[in-house]
Amino acid sequence: MNFIDIASWQGGIDLAKVFEENPLDGVIVKATEATAYVNPYYKQWTDWLLENGKPFGVYHFCAGGDAIAEATHFYNTVRDNIGKCVPCADYENPATNKGTAWLKKFLDRFYELSGVKCLIYCSQSITQSQNFDAIAREGYRLWMAQYADYQNVYGFKENPWHHGSVSPFLGYAMHQYTSCGYLDGYSGRLDFDLFYGNEQDWKDLCGDQEAPTVLKDPDPAVVADVLDGKYGINPGRITKLREAGYDPDKVQAKINELYSVADKVRPIVKSNLDYINSLVKIIEN
Repeated sequence: MNFIDIASWQGGIDLAKVFEENPLDGVIVKATEATAYVNPYYKQWTDWLLENGKPFGVYHFCAGGDAIAEATHFYNTVRDNIGKCVPCADYENPATNKGTAWLKKFLDRFYELSGVKCLIYCSQSITQSQNFDAIAREGYRLWMAQYADYQNVYGFKENPWHHGSVSPFLGYAMHQYTSCGYLDGYSGRLDFDLFYGNEQDWKDLCGDQEAPTVLKDPDPAVVADVLDGKYGINPGRITKLREAGYDPDKVQAKINELYSVADKVRPIVKSNLDYINSLVKIIEN
């Protein structure tokens, strides 16, 4: 399947025209970067792709800051499209300076929130210079970037050049093979991507759940249960809270608030957890 990936640089693109005039199957849209940026065209483009039944993905440009905050920002931006698109993590400089431990933290956080695993965009050379063992072992798939050269490419290629191993990944789901691509209906340069699968394979990478429902704010019972350890520890705690219908971030914020109160009475109650649980119910009621 032939894809292009686009960001705000392609702000003037007419997707309807490009689809009409080329054997284009789908589009991957930049959604976010770092912890605050949102592509101003993200909603316009993804709405059009969804309304017209086109396969699409969304990606986050990893800036290498707080991995949890970046993943949360990405999720909060794309959450309405979870289950309808393939989420992707763009792992290149400067994030590559932080290494794959940073990337795994990002990937796992997004998975905890969404239930969908990101496709990882990175160069073939990075797969060989950094240790991806833990990431590949957990089933994250690769969107590999590797170009034969930087010559202009007019129209999609069926068998783009590639060379070298991507171990420990068993292979790659998609190949970005040029950043100098040109298509009818658009005068600017485009990234060309070849997805090695059919439309059902793409849908499988989207995940099969509906977009998340609105999660509940914490109530005294769930806060007390978390404090008692009934929801376990992270990352499992986050998943269990979501399954129970609660917003994990709001539950944690409430616990942090309660502990700040408990600290003031700690000398009196000597850190008695039963008392703190009672305190939860008193404050909430």
